Amino acid sequence: MSAGEEMVEVELTDLLAQSHEQALSLQRSFGARMDEAERVREAQEQKHTKEMHTLQQQVASSRSAMEQMKQDLLEDTTRKLNDMQSAVMASQRAIEAGVKEQARYWKSICQELVAEKRDMAQKVAEERGKYTALKVHIASHNDAAATAPTRSIACTTRREELVDMRLNGLPSSPVLSCHSGLASGNQTMDEDVSPCFPERKGDADSTSASSTPTNRSSRMVVVPSSSCVGGPPSAKASPTHSSSSSLASKSSFRRYYLAQKRDSRMIKQ
Repeated sequence: MSAGEEMVEVELTDLLAQSHEQALSLQRSFGARMDEAERVREAQEQKHTKEMHTLQQQVASSRSAMEQMKQDLLEDTTRKLNDMQSAVMASQRAIEAGVKEQARYWKSICQELVAEKRDMAQKVAEERGKYTALKVHIASHNDAAATAPTRSIACTTRREELVDMRLNGLPSSPVLSCHSGLASGNQTMDEDVSPCFPERKGDADSTSASSTPTNRSSRMVVVPSSSCVGGPPSAKASPTHSSSSSLASKSSFRRYYLAQKRDSRMIKQ
């Protein structure tokens, strides 16, 4: 073998050795990089696994917390709703009881007002009847007081005529007729005045009883003492006496009316 071939062979051998060494170094570096990448990937996978596990735990805890919150909210809402319903029912029952009580109260007041109105109407009717009777009584008293002086004057005139006839010695028959006329006039006047002066009825009866002519002496006594002449001054029905009697009747009616009014006020209170 020549020297040139040996040199080429040596150079080729060196070149192959260098290529092999470079290939081995590249293989070692690639393996190291692959190992590093594998370690990084595994670390990342572990990290991701841990993160996923942590996230799953958080999701589970959040879900359990949400379930607990939901359950608590449902229980609280149910409890509050039940409390509100019970409060509403109690308030409704209280309102219904109050309305019924107010209805009974106002019904009793209306019944009392109706009864009081009926009583007041009855009292007003009674007072109106009493007032009407008193008014009629006062009117009859005033009429009797107004007609009494005229009848007294007529009786006085007849008495004077009778006395003149007795003094002139006229027959007794005119005296009897005049006396009977006087007696009838006295009786009529006493009947008219008797509602206002009850005490005059006995006098009228005694006068009419004593005026029955039995003899001439009784006629002579009866004529001058006849009650139609007027009798005592206290028995005459003068306008002053009638006005005072009317005022007394009105004052007594006023006192009676005020007493009734006070009684009605006391009953109302």
